[in-house]
Amino acid sequence: MSKRENQERRQQDFEKIIEKIMDNAEIGLKEFYEKYGRLIQITAQTFCEKDTVNEVVNDVLIKVWKNARKIKNIENPEGWIYIITVNTIKSTFKRKHTFPLNENMMSDKNIINDVIEQDAFDALIKNCTETERCIMIHKFVLKYTFQEIAEETKMPLSTVTSIYYRALKKIEKEIQKMRKKENNEQSY
Repeated sequence: MSKRENQERRQQDFEKIIEKIMDNAEIGLKEFYEKYGRLIQITAQTFCEKDTVNEVVNDVLIKVWKNARKIKNIENPEGWIYIITVNTIKSTFKRKHTFPLNENMMSDKNIINDVIEQDAFDALIKNCTETERCIMIHKFVLKYTFQEIAEETKMPLSTVTSIYYRALKKIEKEIQKMRKKENNEQSY
């Protein structure tokens, strides 16, 4: 299966699940969670305390359910879900920080730093193609091995590693640009 065919298959599978959500929310959301729940949970666990993870997962599922009719032409379902999850985490932190004298303030500051680092990751992969972003998310967020990524994406292992290293080169260039910009700003 070619890279394009694989991407189209993943997109079609995603669209079928979204259609199921519109037809029967309970069945559709269950299938959505079975297919993408691990990505949502791991992303949430990366930035949230245990008690907040379930809240984020539920909020993501609610967003998908409420917006199912608007969800169209998603080329990279995993990347889209990842972004929705990160945005939900940010919203959750903003909502939680509106209450004065939060007793978990110290630990929440560490979480906010993690979210800021997440924004940096998003900025670094923004110039990657959809396929490159998908592989980088599987590698760094889901902690998949190259073999697991190959199996999940139905790509040959050599293709996965080639795309991964090509994406790393793009990220290196992005880091160099960011450093150069930072150095220019500091020299003023």
